Amino acid sequence: MIEKIKLSLWDFFVSILSGYAIVLSILIHCLLKGLITWKAILDSSTVLIPIAGLLTIILVGLLFEPLANYVTKLLTTCPRRYLKELGLKNWDNNIRYLEQKARQYIPSDIEGSIFQYCKNWINQNAPDDSYMPFLAKYGFYRSMFILTLLNAISIPFIYQLSLIKTIMVLSSMIILALVYLRRSSDFYRHISITIYSRFISSFNTNTMGN
Repeated sequence: MIEKIKLSLWDFFVSILSGYAIVLSILIHCLLKGLITWKAILDSSTVLIPIAGLLTIILVGLLFEPLANYVTKLLTTCPRRYLKELGLKNWDNNIRYLEQKARQYIPSDIEGSIFQYCKNWINQNAPDDSYMPFLAKYGFYRSMFILTLLNAISIPFIYQLSLIKTIMVLSSMIILALVYLRRSSDFYRHISITIYSRFISSFNTNTMGN
């Protein structure tokens, strides 16, 4: 029960950040296109804006997260995925080493993801939320990756820019999107290392106690 409350708090935190970024992005587009003005925003009810705005931000963040999760998985499983050649071999080798070590403590009849088994085992037998900050940052950067890509795709259709300006803007946003993707990957690796290390240490502690 406690673990679920902590997880929901992290989800709430990520939803606010992601939702705020999405709403801000939409607002900027509306301002630049003249669909809304700062005067109209400032003249609105100062009481309703914080309440309605916060609820909208949370709802947008919650609805956007599954989309970001699905699209990110779809893009990063491509044969030419960006993360393949970014000097992450040592880090990934370390994760594979911990995964193999964790496998020693997993029943042989268990099928499916080793990572998911270790994560579920920790939540049930050795509650530890040390990976939650990494999970929150992973979710946030993953959402920012998809949001930046969506902005990059939509800009040529929304604004009448010259070819050179369009290329410059698209290049900048694609680079930023890849930075977000790399950061999300970094934090996913932090999550994996934390989960495997905590799982292995639980059995080592029990062995020393015996």
